[in-house]
Amino acid sequence: MDALNVDLLLKILVAHFLSDFILQPTKWATDKDKHGFKSWHLYIHVIITAATLFIFLWDLKLWSLVLIIFLLHFLIDLIKSSLKRTNIWIFITDQLLHLLVIITVWLVYTGQSDKFFELLGSFINNPKFWWLLLAYTLLTIPTSVLIGKMTNKWSNELSGSNETKGLENAGKWIGIIERVLIFTFIIVNQLSLIGFLLAAKSVFRFGDLKDSTDQKKTEYIIIGTFISFLLAILMGLIILQIIK
Repeated sequence: MDALNVDLLLKILVAHFLSDFILQPTKWATDKDKHGFKSWHLYIHVIITAATLFIFLWDLKLWSLVLIIFLLHFLIDLIKSSLKRTNIWIFITDQLLHLLVIITVWLVYTGQSDKFFELLGSFINNPKFWWLLLAYTLLTIPTSVLIGKMTNKWSNELSGSNETKGLENAGKWIGIIERVLIFTFIIVNQLSLIGFLLAAKSVFRFGDLKDSTDQKKTEYIIIGTFISFLLAILMGLIILQIIK
């Protein structure tokens, strides 16, 4: 199968992220969320978006492509601004819609739709993809629940502690991130980075362990960390053998 021609796509993506983030000050985005379609920053932003795209493409023959992306970008931002609020899900949805527009326009203009969906189908139907997706899924919330069950007895012993609590669910998300990183390092054969990650976490945790007068808390942190690392390493080694 011939490779996709992504030259045009890369230029459009660079123009999008440059205009949507770097060339759009935070106060503009805040003003758009606050005033909706009444915000003049909305109109300046979409004009900059179109201008940036035109400069990157620098081809008058692609004027209709620029116009379509400009109009749809404006429509998406107009709908988002009309909500007059923002959160992580609105932000993600907004960016996914922009990317969907960009990819669709790119495929139509390059005539690569069949090749793209053929490549996508071969990727999705590859068992390696599903093994990796299963592993990453298991290493997130399911493993957090498992570790919680395994350390529940010690967690209950610490529940009466008068020490200041940290951010809500921060420990859970730290564990998820570290397991995903460890698993990825194993899959890409960069085992030395696991040692770097362990050393980095030790440095960040050193204050908790040094300042804590509660031996139980220290032991609880160490046990949880080693269980998390162990499960991620085992998962990585197992999946690596399966997809070889």
